[in-house]
Amino acid sequence: SCFFNFTTPSGIVLSPNYPEEYGSSLHCVWLIIAKPESRIHLAFNDFDVEPQFDFLAVKDGGTAESPVLGTFSGSQIPSSLTSSGHVARLEFQTDHSMEKRGFNITFTTFRHNECPDPGVPVNGKRFGDSLQLGSSVSFLCDEGFIRTHGSETITCILKEGNVVWNNAVLRCE
Repeated sequence: SCFFNFTTPSGIVLSPNYPEEYGSSLHCVWLIIAKPESRIHLAFNDFDVEPQFDFLAVKDGGTAESPVLGTFSGSQIPSSLTSSGHVARLEFQTDHSMEKRGFNITFTTFRHNECPDPGVPVNGKRFGDSLQLGSSVSFLCDEGFIRTHGSETITCILKEGNVVWNNAVLRCE
């Protein structure tokens, strides 16, 4: 549906009809509402909207006036985003012509003193479950795969007032 409130700790936001064409003249609003002590992490899995005319705006808060974290259009998959508070607003606007595949976005919520869940690398394993500030998580590629990106161990640190991983997640190819 085109207007929806998510209140689960994690989930997936899909454009209408995804992966089929999303339709014309849409104005959709999705609110992701986490627990008050939480923040929201958005990871873009797929993104394809008509460049310049259709766009997705991600806002840091629940109102139309909330500050914009990013506005996206075209087919380049955006980098992941993290809200500063416990509500994020996604607004999707399309014009009267030319529909594309749309988008598939995974959201996860995490506490202020935690890093977002780094997941498990494709063709790899993860060791360690704590996402708390100061804790580390390690990764290992499966047999026959090699590390092409990221680090074998990442640590949750405080950087410029943000709780972040100190390195990129391992990629195994």
